[in-house]
Amino acid sequence: MTASAQVKNYIANIPEGKTFSSSSLRQLAVSDNIRQILHRLIKAGEIRRVARGVFVKPRQVAKLGMAMPSALEIAKTLAQSTGETITVHGAEAARQLQLTTQVPTRLVLYTSGNSRTLRIANRTVKLIHANPSRLIAAETKAGLVLSALKYLGKENVTTRTIAAIQQRVSSGEFKAVMSLVAHMPAWMADAFYRYQQGKTHES
Repeated sequence: MTASAQVKNYIANIPEGKTFSSSSLRQLAVSDNIRQILHRLIKAGEIRRVARGVFVKPRQVAKLGMAMPSALEIAKTLAQSTGETITVHGAEAARQLQLTTQVPTRLVLYTSGNSRTLRIANRTVKLIHANPSRLIAAETKAGLVLSALKYLGKENVTTRTIAAIQQRVSSGEFKAVMSLVAHMPAWMADAFYRYQQGKTHES
């Protein structure tokens, strides 16, 4: 099978609407060939370039036209291609967990890579270099909880906050959060301890 056929076969097996990076094709062809093949597929309308080195298979939605992946999904694919670890900023994490009603005006992500600003899917995405403690359990619900609580801060994290979180995640996800207590700041670990003690006294 030719390099072109292998690349096309690889892309054919990617679900419509999903992103992929050019680096994911490196085991199939040399870089120059990959660029040429992707260029031809873009011209044919079979794929679209959504960021540097990131592409998507178009997905048509009735009455809505072409559905595009979110800026976050594109950023995750881009991070995978560069070997970075990323996670959403605490403000977005808190919003996703319904701990705040504020909606961030732009997408901000923590990254293990360099701080920079990207233009992705007509949105400005800011990546901020973070130390490893900000990236614990990245891209998991447990990591989302830690990011949200760090953003809210000591004064705003109470046993009620933790109770609200337990209601909004699965039992397995909450256990995963509890397994990270040793990695939490002391004030956060204390809040979880008080919550668990309260639950014990109730039973």
